[in-house]
Amino acid sequence: MSAPLLCLSYLSTKMLGLDRTVGLFARMGRWRQRASAEGTAQSHADSVTRGMQFLPLRIECLDQAIVTWYRLNRHGHPATLNIGMRLTPVSGHAWVVCDREVFV
Repeated sequence: MSAPLLCLSYLSTKMLGLDRTVGLFARMGRWRQRASAEGTAQSHADSVTRGMQFLPLRIECLDQAIVTWYRLNRHGHPATLNIGMRLTPVSGHAWVVCDREVFV
């Protein structure tokens, strides 16, 4: 299930930008009925990593973090999406924090 979400995130971040993509995934979470809190946070994060193996796209940490954040919240694990930037040299990274665990 993660591969289609990764494709959606990849295309959406390229075409719509970060803010609209995060908004899209937040709306999708509200539209869909919340799944039961089954599985651990680690198992959901691992599912996203496994989904990346099936895609010919070069999935960056941003897309992986967005999908991980979506899946964790959808399955009852409150998570926050974090994005950090360094100015010199310019670089960025995205990660998800859930119950003091860091994913991506």
